[in-house]
Amino acid sequence: MTDPLPITPFTQPLDHQIRLPGSKSITNRALILAALADGETRLEGALFSRDTRIMLEALKVLGFQCSADQSTQSITVKGEGGSIPNNSAELHIGNAGTAARFLTAFLALQSGGCYTLDGDPAMRERPMAGLLDALCALDAATFEFHGKPGHFPFTLKAKGYKGGTATVDASASSQILSALLLAAPAGCGDIQLSCPGVRPAYVAITLKMREAFGAMPTSCDTEGNYTLEPLKYQAPADGVYRIEPDISAASYLLALSLIQGGQLNLPNLSADPLQGDAHFVEVLAHHGLRVDAENNEWIASCSTSEAIGRGHREIDFNPFSDTFLTYGAIAPLLGGSVRICGIGHTRHQETDRIAGMANELSKLGQLVKEEDDALTISTKPNELRARALKARNAGGLIEIDTYEDHRFAMSFGILGSFDLIGDGKPWLAIRDPQCCGKTYPDFFEVLDQLRS
Repeated sequence: MTDPLPITPFTQPLDHQIRLPGSKSITNRALILAALADGETRLEGALFSRDTRIMLEALKVLGFQCSADQSTQSITVKGEGGSIPNNSAELHIGNAGTAARFLTAFLALQSGGCYTLDGDPAMRERPMAGLLDALCALDAATFEFHGKPGHFPFTLKAKGYKGGTATVDASASSQILSALLLAAPAGCGDIQLSCPGVRPAYVAITLKMREAFGAMPTSCDTEGNYTLEPLKYQAPADGVYRIEPDISAASYLLALSLIQGGQLNLPNLSADPLQGDAHFVEVLAHHGLRVDAENNEWIASCSTSEAIGRGHREIDFNPFSDTFLTYGAIAPLLGGSVRICGIGHTRHQETDRIAGMANELSKLGQLVKEEDDALTISTKPNELRARALKARNAGGLIEIDTYEDHRFAMSFGILGSFDLIGDGKPWLAIRDPQCCGKTYPDFFEVLDQLRS
């Protein structure tokens, strides 16, 4: 474990352009679709991070021909038209939820295949049962568990998708439904999935991306039922799929633009992106941030670094929950109080994100009420400053725990970028900053660029 990373505050307004990394969610979906398709697909703007490397390595272990060039952010995959070259393999998934769920549904395609999957200790606790139960209901796979039933590690014996009906419990993660929407149509029978109450934003990404690989537009009926007809995925006509930049990653830079002022340009983002996290812009607009989408670029600006506090607010982060940590971390600078709700499922992600955020904000002297699916933060800016000064006077800094969760590191990295004491010197440090490698490996280097 390395020493905590001190965060040097910004002392000038922003005036920069930053190219965001590709979206992890989109890169891993595209890797699965490219493998399922007939033909060769080149992914441009792909993310190279721990999670996407895990997915890419898994495809190679399964026998797919893949090549990657990080210098050009490109990955080429030769699809096998719905079959998997190797009938057996051992796969280690780390703590990559997308890889775990997408690969599990994908492997069920290969009738007669036998695959063993495991992950990090944290992955062994993450919810998989909704997907595994659905695969059993469809008679697409059976499972032998080597630890806790319904969790990693397990051996999957594939039987193929032959049609059928299943009720899908995706309340813990919409990735469970997305995994089936990606893989099941590559089988040989009509499939009906009943999945009421799933969070729609990431499912919408999945459905839209399927169309780029030859699927007809699909949507659920009013009761949350999907009908999937068999299809043969095809590589895009020009052989290229372009990965949208990561708007979850953009949330940190948008928050920085709000608290620091100035202007920040984010290229290659359209006015109508795939990712639901774009709605985070509306949350920050309440405090005075303006984002204009022009010529395939977002231009974020804030005329003052004094964010506007407008009393108590309640915000439903359910459709864009990855960004609740970004907002929670800077809440002490925004005035008033806020109830962040609709986030119960985040207790089962890389860590219990509600409990972790409550712990870290309490460490900063904020009053936090923790509920099953919500946090209420009553901000105490004077107490924050007092604790920062106390740590300084004791020869240290406030140290933030990150729980092996990239979003804690990046969110509180933005808070630490605020010149709280007014002398441009660090007052906050991030433990285990390398955990950003999951989605944004050079995040703290980017912050350094923005200070220059």
